[in-house]
Amino acid sequence: MSVEVVMPRAGLTMVEGTITAWKAAEGSAVQKGDVLMEYENEKSVIDCEALDSGILHILAKEGETVAVGAPIGVLAADQAEYDALTGGQAAPSAPAAPAGKTAAPAPQAQAAPPAAAPAAGGRIRATGLAKKMAREAGIDLSAVAPSGGPDGLRIVAKDVTAYLSRPAAPSAAAAEEPEEITAIPWTGVRKTIARNMFNSLQQTAQNTCICEVDATELLRLREKLVADQDYLGCKVTVNDLLCKMLGKVLPRHPYLNATYENDTLYVHKHVDLAVAVGAEEGLMVPVIKRVDILSLAEINAQVRELAQRAKEKKLSAQEQSGGSVTITNVGMYPIDMATPILNLPQVAIVGFGRPVLKPAVLPDGTIGPRSLMHIFITFDHRVADGLIIGRAFRDMQYYIEHPEMILA
Repeated sequence: MSVEVVMPRAGLTMVEGTITAWKAAEGSAVQKGDVLMEYENEKSVIDCEALDSGILHILAKEGETVAVGAPIGVLAADQAEYDALTGGQAAPSAPAAPAGKTAAPAPQAQAAPPAAAPAAGGRIRATGLAKKMAREAGIDLSAVAPSGGPDGLRIVAKDVTAYLSRPAAPSAAAAEEPEEITAIPWTGVRKTIARNMFNSLQQTAQNTCICEVDATELLRLREKLVADQDYLGCKVTVNDLLCKMLGKVLPRHPYLNATYENDTLYVHKHVDLAVAVGAEEGLMVPVIKRVDILSLAEINAQVRELAQRAKEKKLSAQEQSGGSVTITNVGMYPIDMATPILNLPQVAIVGFGRPVLKPAVLPDGTIGPRSLMHIFITFDHRVADGLIIGRAFRDMQYYIEHPEMILA
């Protein structure tokens, strides 16, 4: 008896998957546990193993996006059953056509201007002003359509003006060569991100607040830690220090270290920090569990490992779920501030812009150069308000301006 092969579900939020490659060929005999195909869900590329043995008949092609639970193939019990399914004429599944270049419709030829009237007796009839205008513009009056005179065959000034204002005709080569437009199907990770971002803005009351802090001492501390990397066993980054700082601050503000679902707020005891990682395929958000009890070296090791595996699309579903708050650090780019979108069902996402050297008022009242940086928090206003955000900013400012307390 044949067995249907369906698109599996990898993660609670997965609603569809894209088949990236069939590992078993059409009509091949597969055994239970063999890898049938490779598919892409919201964040990762995953192998799909056969749950039964049989002869494979492929229903969904490579590159096709299929809803979870929808059929993608059939495992026939024997050759006779396979022939009955395919009519004995099954062809191997061909990969879906890649995103390519679609030629835009060729532009329609512009309507030709009215032809110039033939000259009477071989002479072009035109007013003196029209002749002067044509001479100064360097145009041939024989190309100008006349409209003046009793018979409408005399070229007047307005005819020359109309000729000069006419759009230039495209060159023959440009008219013959159609414009190329690249069509890029929005599938896989990109499609999932687009859907999640849209849903996040539609389902929550998002607001963003911004605070500027002095990051001079934080950067100095980082320089000292880099100089001591042989003793630490790692090269500490500014992002590591910011992650550690959030592990200190967020337990003091439980309404930000929380998730909100079905009219219920779930406050998390530990800070499970989702770290936004930019990748070519789209934004990945691996989660560092219990960042509030990890050492700086442990944070560094986990961030590096998870970020690398995120870029290689090798993260498991468990490594991308369960976050209580998200950090997005764009300080390596020329971005001063932003309004990030919530990673549902989280209540807050904390962002950090680039540090910029600016003149600032020092404690003694003098002016001096300081590295100033913006913090921005997007939060669900159904849960948090300005009082909560203001207090969180105050604590973050304290730790960033007194970074030795981050390590205390």
